Amino acid sequence: MLNMLPLWAVPIFLAYWVILVILLISDDREPALTVAWLFILVFIPVLGVFLYIFIGRDWKVVAQRKGWISTMLALQIENLDPIYRRNAAASTRFHKLWAGTPAEHIANAISAQEVSTILPATSIELYVSGHDKFARLKEDMTEARRFIHLQYFIWERDRLTAEVVGILKQKLAEGLEVRITYDYLGSISFNKSELNELKTAGAQVRADVTDIARVNYRNHRKIAVIDGEIGYTGGMNMGQEYIDGGERFATWRDTHLRLTGQAVAALEKLFAARWYERAKGREDLFAAKYMPAPDPVAAETGTLLQVTAQGVENPWSSARRSHMIAIGQAHKSVWIQSPYFIPDYSLYDCMIDAALAGVDVRFMMTGVPDKKIPFAAAQTYFKKLLDAGGRIYQYEAGFFHSKTIVVDDEICAVGTMNMDVRSLKLHKELMVWVFDQGFAHQVRDSFAQDMERCHIVTLQDVLSVGRVAHFRHQAARLFSNVL
Repeated sequence: MLNMLPLWAVPIFLAYWVILVILLISDDREPALTVAWLFILVFIPVLGVFLYIFIGRDWKVVAQRKGWISTMLALQIENLDPIYRRNAAASTRFHKLWAGTPAEHIANAISAQEVSTILPATSIELYVSGHDKFARLKEDMTEARRFIHLQYFIWERDRLTAEVVGILKQKLAEGLEVRITYDYLGSISFNKSELNELKTAGAQVRADVTDIARVNYRNHRKIAVIDGEIGYTGGMNMGQEYIDGGERFATWRDTHLRLTGQAVAALEKLFAARWYERAKGREDLFAAKYMPAPDPVAAETGTLLQVTAQGVENPWSSARRSHMIAIGQAHKSVWIQSPYFIPDYSLYDCMIDAALAGVDVRFMMTGVPDKKIPFAAAQTYFKKLLDAGGRIYQYEAGFFHSKTIVVDDEICAVGTMNMDVRSLKLHKELMVWVFDQGFAHQVRDSFAQDMERCHIVTLQDVLSVGRVAHFRHQAARLFSNVL
């Protein structure tokens, strides 16, 4: 394949190829993955180099060599410390309530891996309908007094976005600050005319992850922060289909959260960190005016929660590890929802181990796929989990996009992380762990209602798949890192 290159380019390419091989061997990654990439680079060197650049580099390793990460951590520690100190009683209350339980172990692990601790929410609301969530969000934006920060993986152009843009224009005219960031690749197929109108009106609008070398590492988080006092996160992007299913689906089932109070600082921190990096340090949103105002009673009365976030700058994949700890330490039950099911082996083994130990392990995914290859790959993970005693449900009333986990009917998490390799290891994700039995029951009850619209996958379903379909599913699984 080298004869495809100009003669003068061959020595340059070979030098670059050697450097890549050295970097690949030096990276701290699974040996099997290293060998697979070495095989590709040796036997298809030209194509292999391009594949490695775009989807093979371990940017978690690369990122740790960059100085901006230590700068960002120092900023977060410096600016979040006053908020954490004034809410220290919330952590004290948490450890009294949950001492020696899986909840305490999850919280300790999150704190050890990132700049995050227990914070109290004045209120927390669960939304399982896009119609209800966006209606409330539009109300909150209409009543905003100082600023609106929005971050979405996908920003479409449709009836919903027209309404949102109209509200934002009005708030800009009133003198509010409006900042929007969206994932470049996730939103690439949608017209940007409305976002450009917002720019003209005075909003700051930025595409995120525009570096082509990081194309495999997207920003999948969904965050809205209003006046530092109200925050939203969960599975819903900015688009009409998240309300009514759009042209492709009869319905769209998703889950989102609305928080108020001190806990909003955890979401604003993530927005501010990403904005700071994209602005190359020229704009600092960690200032107190963007954070919740002090509340002297919140630490003693608020709902206790903790946000775990992961991305290329986080070497621990803390959101994934929190799931592993939760599943591994569950006493009675662990119920998980995700549209996709292509887990890495460590998490998959945790689910199987829990099921074998007699824990009620239930997993729910979409039965109406938006992407055929990930849906096919998911089928290859069913048999072992079923054999171990787990249960699998496929939601058939429309597209299913919820990302939740409920442990022992006592604690739960809602957020943006799917149960696939892309979310678990590549994307920027977040999960909100809520340490409140009443709220956990709401998420559990929502799961139970969803089961009524599901097909229960059986071993007979799995074993009745023909040889051609089985081969197709196994072939799809080979591309799990890029699905």
